[in-house]
Amino acid sequence: MTSTGTGRAVEEFLRIVPGARTVLDEVIAAHPDRYRAWSQGSVSDLLEFLLQAFTRPVLLPLLRAGAPDDEPGVRVCFAYIESLAADPNPYVESSVHFGILEQFLESQDILLRAWKHSLPGTRTKLVAMLEEYPATLHALRAAGALE
Repeated sequence: MTSTGTGRAVEEFLRIVPGARTVLDEVIAAHPDRYRAWSQGSVSDLLEFLLQAFTRPVLLPLLRAGAPDDEPGVRVCFAYIESLAADPNPYVESSVHFGILEQFLESQDILLRAWKHSLPGTRTKLVAMLEEYPATLHALRAAGALE
């Protein structure tokens, strides 16, 4: 898997995620002074970009709705996450950790749906994140959910 990193985060978001252009345009229109650079592909704060343009408006609603396994939107979202998770840059890793993975802790259902759709690199990062929450990790393993 090729990594996306900060330099290509917007470009890959627009290329991979259906409806990304609409979401990005809405975010920029709501706060043009703050996010205008995103329209040119420039992201100075990857964490903020992930939260504002991807995780909250796109990914979490799909997971909350319990999108079916064959839902193409879910598959491509996790392909995008996988491309980010492949980047060894600590800044990108931290942004993915806080801007995506920790958002799955919203509920056990969200976490389980995320686990089910996660690709190998993302699953590795998800387990590492869950190790910071040993009670949650233990409960999920005891229930056989992280098999």
